[in-house]
This record gives sequence, structure tokens and C-alpha cells, in this order.
Amino acid sequence: MKTTLNAEHADRSSLVGAQAVAREFLTDALPAVQARGRRQGRARSVGRCGWEAEADVWQPNPTLKSLGIETGRPVLDHNHYLVRLDSMLNVLEYELKESFQ
Repeated sequence: MKTTLNAEHADRSSLVGAQAVAREFLTDALPAVQARGRRQGRARSVGRCGWEAEADVWQPNPTLKSLGIETGRPVLDHNHYLVRLDSMLNVLEYELKESFQ
């Protein structure tokens, strides 16, 4: 039988695991993120269903990239992603929540 302290520790390790899986997934799914940076957001339990993790991501502006416009400094768009995981920390889906422009 778990004590309250052990249950809290288990929840925290799952929380850290959810954040790590989300970070790794976004780095793989969005290769430009690796070079330009990301800030890990928060993760939260959604009951027995699993976890939701959020992350802020800075990505190269796709319009400038597609037009081939060179700039002195990179022009980055600030995007907010939500990653949903099941209780075993498998990624179920992810979505772009909003863009900060």
C-alpha cells in the first residue's frame, strides 16, 4: 500500500516523465526547434486518461523561409503547443494552441 508521500512522489516522477516525453517528441517532430530553442511549459494529469504537457516553441517564420528572404537575424514565430499523452506516456496527439505574433 502506498503512503501519501509515496503517491506524491509517484505523481511527481510521472509529471517529470510527461514533460521529458513531450520535450523529446516536439524536438523530433519539429526539427527546427532543436536549433532555435524551446521552453518547457507545464504538465498536468488529466485523470486516469493520462497527461497534457505544454511548451513554448520558437520556430523560423515559414513565410520568409518559403520566399527565400534572407535577414540579418533569424525571424522567429513564438508558438504554443499542447501534447497529450496516455497514462503510459505514449504521445496520443499534439496541436498548435496559439501563436504569439
